[in-house]
Amino acid sequence: MQEKRQILKSYKDNGMQQKDQNFSHPVSLRFWEIDLCFKCPVVGICLTLSEQKHLLKKAGVSIKKKSSFEIHEMLVASSKNENRLSAEVDNLLNRKFGSEIALLHWFGQEEVMRHWRACFKAGDYKGALWAIITRPRLSIECRRDIFGTVHMTMHWSAEQSLKLNQKLAGLQKKLSVMQQSNKEAVRIRRGLRKKNEQLRRKRIEVMTRLAFEESKKVKMEKELAGLKSRYRLAELQQENGCLKEELDTLFEKVKTMNSEMTFLRKRNMHLLERLELQRKSSIYLKKETQEIIGKVLDLNSCDASCPSFDLCKKRVLIVGGITRMESLYRQAVEERGGIFEYPMTVI
Repeated sequence: MQEKRQILKSYKDNGMQQKDQNFSHPVSLRFWEIDLCFKCPVVGICLTLSEQKHLLKKAGVSIKKKSSFEIHEMLVASSKNENRLSAEVDNLLNRKFGSEIALLHWFGQEEVMRHWRACFKAGDYKGALWAIITRPRLSIECRRDIFGTVHMTMHWSAEQSLKLNQKLAGLQKKLSVMQQSNKEAVRIRRGLRKKNEQLRRKRIEVMTRLAFEESKKVKMEKELAGLKSRYRLAELQQENGCLKEELDTLFEKVKTMNSEMTFLRKRNMHLLERLELQRKSSIYLKKETQEIIGKVLDLNSCDASCPSFDLCKKRVLIVGGITRMESLYRQAVEERGGIFEYPMTVI
């Protein structure tokens, strides 16, 4: 915008001395008088959807159940001749871009085309487009240059929008797969926790039994010490051998259980690392999705000078969509002054 002001100031200071001698005080063409090839781009580029609806209502045309294409089509169709609707369109465009019309109609075609290219490069060319195509006696070469630039830009915007939508759909599919994988990891982790708890209780039981057997062994050793000189010594030694074998077996079981618990701890840590990695991946995908949505929104974005920038407390209801992206929907609506509503689906 600053670059555009500097260009206009430069033309005003220096270009007025070189104005086209064929124009004493040119009269602007009306909306229904401009070239047919420019009527559709003018409606689509220079008028917002909100302005288009307002014009139809003001002209007494009902827009109930009309799509945006049908609204656009009615405005373009009105440009065939002078009528109430085409006059309203012409008046609105002249009010919006009157300052540029007043300045550019005094320039020669060379200065006009330089100004057009500068505005197009800066991305702020709506006013320049209307001012130039309403200029009388504009050469065919200039009209062809301007129409070609606008026409190819519309093709490029459609292609970029399609690519972004395709990329967004792919990311949404990946996010769905990762969410399912995340649920499965949580389920496995819960199962491991349950099994870990069962092993912990079993280990306590084994340790309790081991302590009991140890006390029993001590008691029997005392009894054995009192019976060394008696005939039951051999029998007690044999019983003691059996108890020792049983005790060794219990020790082996405890050792096996400890090894199994160590393995399960390592596996649990591995799953926790995978779960953390998936969580980070989900955050990354969410951030990338926000950027893509921002780009998609930017294709049709407007600034504070646009009449449709402020929703003026209108309620915006979204049905369906991605539940995890509710905050992004809410931000897009509430930043423009709207009231966001997102009903929860009841299963």
